[in-house]
Amino acid sequence: SSGINAEWPLRPGEKDALRAKRIQEEVERDQRKKDREAAQKKAQTEAQLRRAREQQVKMQEHFLAIEAQRERQEFERVLAVQQQGQIQEEQKDRNARSKRLQHADEVRKQIKEKEADLIHARQMFFEEGIKLDQEAQERRRRLDEIKKKKLEELQGAGVPSKYVNEVSRRAMKPQTSLITH
Repeated sequence: SSGINAEWPLRPGEKDALRAKRIQEEVERDQRKKDREAAQKKAQTEAQLRRAREQQVKMQEHFLAIEAQRERQEFERVLAVQQQGQIQEEQKDRNARSKRLQHADEVRKQIKEKEADLIHARQMFFEEGIKLDQEAQERRRRLDEIKKKKLEELQGAGVPSKYVNEVSRRAMKPQTSLITH
């Protein structure tokens, strides 16, 4: 059926040539089919490889993104820890400074209180001295009054004035005080 009329009588050599030609065409058809299948298979394999590479690249990018995220989180965690440490250090410094200032204030307060106590003690000492002097003066005044009264009683009792004057001279003689100033 290749355009040659089968009714024509063929010579033996032509039959062989025709058979050989048919075999050749079948071999070529088979070969073209194999080549098509091979090309199709090659295209499929290349497509699969390309998809696998794309998948691999996507996975790699995904893992890199996860790793970058993990590194960013770790960096932020370390940064937060450092910042917290710095805040705590600054707070500790502020507390220490506050304690030093408070201690200095307490020392100054104690010094002022001691000075006030000393001033008060000195004032009390002087006031006590003044009070003792006043009491001594008051005793001398009372003694002088008592002596004067006794002398008047002696004069009133008729004791001679010579004796009254002698008693008066001795009684009115200043006495040395027991309190030293």
